[in-house]
Amino acid sequence: MALLKPNEPRFMTAEQAAQRKGYRGQAELALRSSLEAFCRERWPEARVCHEMVMGEGRVRADVVAVNPAHIAAFEVKGEYDETTRLLHQVGMYQLCVPEVWMVVPVGRHADDARVLRHLLPSVGLLVGAGTSARNHYEFDGKDFGLVVEAEPTPRPVHVDMMLEMLWRDELAAACDRLRVSRGKKDRRSDMIAGLKALPVAELQEAVCFELRRRDALWRADPPVTVQSLVSAGVHRDG
Repeated sequence: MALLKPNEPRFMTAEQAAQRKGYRGQAELALRSSLEAFCRERWPEARVCHEMVMGEGRVRADVVAVNPAHIAAFEVKGEYDETTRLLHQVGMYQLCVPEVWMVVPVGRHADDARVLRHLLPSVGLLVGAGTSARNHYEFDGKDFGLVVEAEPTPRPVHVDMMLEMLWRDELAAACDRLRVSRGKKDRRSDMIAGLKALPVAELQEAVCFELRRRDALWRADPPVTVQSLVSAGVHRDG
């Protein structure tokens, strides 16, 4: 397999993926739908989001489950997608969030994912299988599901990369809530430098707090309100 690709294709949003016709679009949507169900069963409290930018804006995770204090990112490769960027994508996700998965159909993509797990054994693997003789999918939803072939091993994040996931206003809100100086000009670099002095677990919780309440034009569960976050004990009194 080719692990790296010299040219980077343009991003495709979840909405654009949903508009694709025929087997190509249905293949990815079958995986995404089953993945959403997997996330909701495993993490009932999670806010499930699609197409979340991370890795300093260089990559976009297909699906992300944001819990009150934990984040899991998933890269989905449908039957007709290429896997040439998969190593780069999951590697970047691992810098930003503690738990990363690959989601692929049976066949050649699953074989590629197993090779990548030889390099990155901490990455989990979900394999989708159905009844279609050609591409292993049954598009009406019957006899299709995801099988956990390998559980991930959560890893410590790179703190700078995790904090880079937040927008500037979110960084400012996190600084105020955690009583960290923003600096004189509210520069991202100054806010990130100040926040880095706090324990990683506390910062991860703060990032989850902001991502769960982010109001963005993306395909995602509704924002989790501040009131519900406070009642859950996530908010820190100012």
